[in-house]
Amino acid sequence: MGKSSFVCSLFAAWMGISALLLPISHAAVHMEKVAESDHQWTGIAISPKGRMFVNFPTWNDYPANYRVAELKNGKETAYPSEEWNREFVCVQSVVADEENHLWILDPAKLRGQEVYPTGARLYDVDLSSNQVKRIYIFPQSTAWPQSYLNDVRIDTKGRMAYITDSGMGGIIVLDLNTGDSYRALTDVPEVKANLDYIDFKSTGRNTHLSQSDGIELSEDGGTLYFTALGGDILYQVSTDILRDKHLTITERQQAIEVLNRANVPTDGMILHKGKLFMANLPDEGIWSFDLATGKGQTLSLPMDIRWADSFAKASDGSIYFTTSQINYPLEQRGKYEIYRMTWDG
Repeated sequence: MGKSSFVCSLFAAWMGISALLLPISHAAVHMEKVAESDHQWTGIAISPKGRMFVNFPTWNDYPANYRVAELKNGKETAYPSEEWNREFVCVQSVVADEENHLWILDPAKLRGQEVYPTGARLYDVDLSSNQVKRIYIFPQSTAWPQSYLNDVRIDTKGRMAYITDSGMGGIIVLDLNTGDSYRALTDVPEVKANLDYIDFKSTGRNTHLSQSDGIELSEDGGTLYFTALGGDILYQVSTDILRDKHLTITERQQAIEVLNRANVPTDGMILHKGKLFMANLPDEGIWSFDLATGKGQTLSLPMDIRWADSFAKASDGSIYFTTSQINYPLEQRGKYEIYRMTWDG
């Protein structure tokens, strides 16, 4: 979902720290543009069988042809159907799981308005049949009127979903068996923007800050990684803590660990071979953080990336991401793109 910059002193401090970071052992990175669109997309999902899905949030005055689409040879086709697309309000993210299901997160909030009375929703689509299997509706106690549910990660084994609220700041937990949901973390600094602005190298200072946004789940489902778009601190917390309804929010907050105090303002993130890949929004690049060494750096890429938004990993280990150009005025935007990133070796 899917959108900030540094106080000068913080930015200078981060630059000083980042200059001292040890290089991460990456083989040469290869970038390939695989699709482009006239309409702004945020989320991307790659199914286990290689199918590609994207979503188009309803933010700007010009509407996209679809809210959710499957890309076939670069061509957009309404997914799961044109009828379902008419039901979606403002889809922010799409995620595919290892069981061949597509999850569509609709925060149901248009610009300047409150969440639709029908409620924010998470759709579970079986990709084998292309049928919506279940719709999870979030009550107002979970998705507040000014909430914007942004990104989601699915624990298929534990039958849980974890969702960020970038509007009000928060981590939401959804039980996929019962449909019950609650705000596991809210009204705490860790889910809020800690910067005053983001200083983009191409478009300058931007004070439009979002709260908790980027989210990722460890391979065993035991740890949730998260950060605010308007922040430079990377956190982790045990999902056992988030799932324990007997704990207070304060007790859950006390279990949060800081992974990196010199992170970058970012949007989505993806875990690959022990490293979290995410956008380096101010420098228009891709940032990699090594969970084992606690070191991070911006990858050496052949071009600037105009706001890498959401990331998805294919079964062959390649990483795909969308560009949403959020920091650019409409008249300065070009095509919205999807890139595929691979490595030698």
